[in-house]
Amino acid sequence: MAVRVTVVVPTYNSGPLIKPLVESMLRQTMPPGEFEVLFVDDGSTDNTPAQLAALVAEHPNFRFTEIPNSGWPGKPRNVAIELARGEYVQFIDHDDLLGDEALRRMYDLGHANRSDIVIGKVVSNFRLRGIPHALMSRTRESCTFETAPLHDSLTVHKMYRTAFLREQEIRFPVGHFVGEDLLFMVPAVFRAASVSVVGDYPCYYYLEREDGGHTTPDHLDPVSYSANLRQIFDALRAETGPGPMRDKWLRRFWRADMVKYLSEPIFPTYGPEQRGALFRALREVAEEYLTEEVYEGLAGLERARADLVRTDRPDALLELTGRAAGLDADVRLTSAEWRRGRLLTRFEARFATDGEGTPLTLLRRGDRYFLDPSLTDGLVGPVDLTDDLKLFRADVSLRHRDTSVVWLLPREISVSFEEEPVRDTRAGHQDGDVLVRPVVRGTVAVDPARAAGGGPLDEGAWEVHVRLMGPGLNRFGRPEAGPDLVLPAPAVLEGLGGLEVAGSLEDGLTLTVRTTDTPPGPRPPKVTVVVPTEGAEPAAVQDTLDSLTAQTLPAAEFEVLQVPRAARPDGPGEHGTGEYLLYMGAGDRLAADALERLYGYGVEHDADIVVGRMAGKDRAVPRELFVRDRPRATFAKDPLADSLTANKLFHRAFLAEHGLRFPAAGLPLGEQAFTAEASLRAGRTAVLGGEVCYHYGPKPETPAVPHADVYRALRALVGTVEGLTEPGGTRDRLHRRWLRVELLDQLTGKRFLERDEDDRRALFDAIRDVFLDGGISDTAIAALTAPRRVAVGLVTDNRLDDLVALARWETSVACRARLDAVSWQDDGTLRTAFTAELLATEGPLGATSPAEGPAALVPSGLSDDLVARFAREPLTGGAAPDAASAVLVLRERAGGAEYRLTTDTTVHPTDGTLTVGGSASLDPATAAGGAPLRDGAWDLYVRLTALGWTKTAKLGSYRAPEVAEELTPVPHPATPDRLVTPYWTNPHRDLALRVAAPPAPKVPAPAPGLLNRLGRRLRRG
Repeated sequence: MAVRVTVVVPTYNSGPLIKPLVESMLRQTMPPGEFEVLFVDDGSTDNTPAQLAALVAEHPNFRFTEIPNSGWPGKPRNVAIELARGEYVQFIDHDDLLGDEALRRMYDLGHANRSDIVIGKVVSNFRLRGIPHALMSRTRESCTFETAPLHDSLTVHKMYRTAFLREQEIRFPVGHFVGEDLLFMVPAVFRAASVSVVGDYPCYYYLEREDGGHTTPDHLDPVSYSANLRQIFDALRAETGPGPMRDKWLRRFWRADMVKYLSEPIFPTYGPEQRGALFRALREVAEEYLTEEVYEGLAGLERARADLVRTDRPDALLELTGRAAGLDADVRLTSAEWRRGRLLTRFEARFATDGEGTPLTLLRRGDRYFLDPSLTDGLVGPVDLTDDLKLFRADVSLRHRDTSVVWLLPREISVSFEEEPVRDTRAGHQDGDVLVRPVVRGTVAVDPARAAGGGPLDEGAWEVHVRLMGPGLNRFGRPEAGPDLVLPAPAVLEGLGGLEVAGSLEDGLTLTVRTTDTPPGPRPPKVTVVVPTEGAEPAAVQDTLDSLTAQTLPAAEFEVLQVPRAARPDGPGEHGTGEYLLYMGAGDRLAADALERLYGYGVEHDADIVVGRMAGKDRAVPRELFVRDRPRATFAKDPLADSLTANKLFHRAFLAEHGLRFPAAGLPLGEQAFTAEASLRAGRTAVLGGEVCYHYGPKPETPAVPHADVYRALRALVGTVEGLTEPGGTRDRLHRRWLRVELLDQLTGKRFLERDEDDRRALFDAIRDVFLDGGISDTAIAALTAPRRVAVGLVTDNRLDDLVALARWETSVACRARLDAVSWQDDGTLRTAFTAELLATEGPLGATSPAEGPAALVPSGLSDDLVARFAREPLTGGAAPDAASAVLVLRERAGGAEYRLTTDTTVHPTDGTLTVGGSASLDPATAAGGAPLRDGAWDLYVRLTALGWTKTAKLGSYRAPEVAEELTPVPHPATPDRLVTPYWTNPHRDLALRVAAPPAPKVPAPAPGLLNRLGRRLRRG
């Protein structure tokens, strides 16, 4: 059997230190015949060679060779690279060990991705090694130095493809060389075509030695170490050119391999002479290799240290290390509760400057922020942090007290800057100076069933650690109890196999996982479904109830409440007891597995709100929101503002925590106000965008509400959002939604044009008041398309007649799509090609083509004033002519569910007109959001986005002459007893698909019998 991995172990006077490593090799889940352990002894002077010879005699997959003493691990490793029989080599020190599944997991991942390097999650039970937890926080199938922070992991204890090391001639320096890992890793990382990272299993364990004997000392020989650094930096220069990548690596070396020895706690431990020699040696290296661009990337306290090194002030640097040594992280736990099977904790963290907990205080002078003067006064000038405030943040981790395994925890972080005016100007302050205390607030949900790389936590005590960071600042702290904090009772959770989880505040927050015979306690229903019935047709209510009866979630795990009022419950605790609440409209239906999928997705992603994909005829469904799953959706980066209906899962405890209630029944925009505020306050919103969960029924009739009342409510809603958000992306997305849906859409289209003049004027005036109040942000208006910006101008200028003219003209804007080709391909997909363009009253809609600057629309059929207004509105962003796009959309005729197909498009601007050519391949096995096409009829549409409009047209009635009239059915690839039949609809001749069982063959009618023939003859006479 071929050897998959050679484990390389350099030894020197190892003695009993090697026992844990050997035992870990014998526990490997990779079969012994698939790996070998190669010991290379560097001239030991004790009984280590005899000990190794005995191991080789006992274990067939162990090998051993001896070399003359070289004094360092580099030569033994080089020898092993030449002797290795394995496809990969794994380097390990003689006093460390591997996790039982390490070789199998690392090899399988690397081999599957043809990776040159495989990094396993690292564990250390002593503090000398900085573990790159961020890099190893998840498994990475394949990455490179450009796509992952590989510069954070430059120790050699990894798995390497043997042929890669040999082909690239990557070897270790021979002899005493502090930093030999770095000289080896620089070319390895930059030349690796693929690097894999096993992040969900602890692979490599650094073990603390009782004698403290580890390879890299704290006290260095300045001359040899600076020479080594020069070789390392020369290697980096050989692998990179000048620029940001090299600068990033040089900053890494500055922090981890240079300034570390010039900082607390190491620098003060040197004697004066040694300290001076080390300072001078490292300063000379920095002057030779570190560019101005490298220093510009340093922040805060890092920059202050660098300034003292560059200006040759070792005594001032020593003083700075003394002042910085008092910095600590003060972390206070403010709340803790069990929610969704997780321990939900909140904390506040501050930097403290002394043992008394005195908070680190920045100084604000005008609009500039400076580092706490107590750290730098008399040493360097004021350290400006204005551009580095974003660096205040925190990470949270669990560390097992016995095994030292660490898992990073997901967390939500916010930073505030508490200000206090300076009252005493005698301490060097100026009038108007403000003291600023940065406070990092975090929310952490510890999921015992998933916190260990997606799996359950092992038994034992897990310490919670907070890493508090700032500009050049980095301290660890344990969360202590805040005022009046009471930890929740221990919990026995489902899915943990008889384990209890208990919290304690012994030396900081600690979770203890232990075996228990106590069964999990009773739990409430997973979901309460609320269905209002007042005014609803009994048949509509029954449709909703029937869809709930058909749910795959067991009936005992959810409850259905019919409430008489059309308004939803006034508060989450007043109806039902479910963990989540789902509000439905009478006549709406859920897909059979909707509750099961929505609840499971919400729990998996710890969501306060879960949004399922919606579908329905004649309903404004937020299509863009559902193009993919979004486990952590936010207003700032996702189109959540397009979905402000309440037909979602809301976590009951979340609603109660924030006192979220529906407004009084009948209040305009009440449902929207509730959903908007809930979505803004939610710690996490998860969007399930695959298959449809929620099907709208027929749209119910609702009583008309006076326009003034509607827009008074909208102005109040704008004010509410302003109180919950800062200016920026989140607020602008909501404002753009209201601009589009509640304001401008009401002033366009047939419904607006069909209003009588008085009603139209009342609507116009009510909307104009919203604009004149100034509540809508200018940046949201500026982001509108050119036609919408023209409409806003007409509203604010009180030009109702021109707005009516514009609305009439816009009703003529449409998409015309020509089908250019349709045919089945050899791979079973239906390839469709089309050309789409925008049309208006006078023909194709076009744009100017200026030599410089953005284009503008050239509408025909409008007044000179309106044409001039369009000419002043540039087509930018997504409305620019070259940004036009089109997508082929598949729509299920029965339920209205839509699925976008991947579409290749090309824009063709010609003589002021614009067409978009596109092609897409429809795979019946995956076209329905990754699922097979279901039985029924499916229509094909082209959705064209161009020049500020998005218009949809059916495909097929207008087609190229070469498109065949006869379309061939094919067997369904997922269900061969079904046919997928393309056909032309009647009477419009549009392209559609039908999925159904093939028709039964016609049985020929029997030939007429003798008596029948005789009777016909007699009747004919």
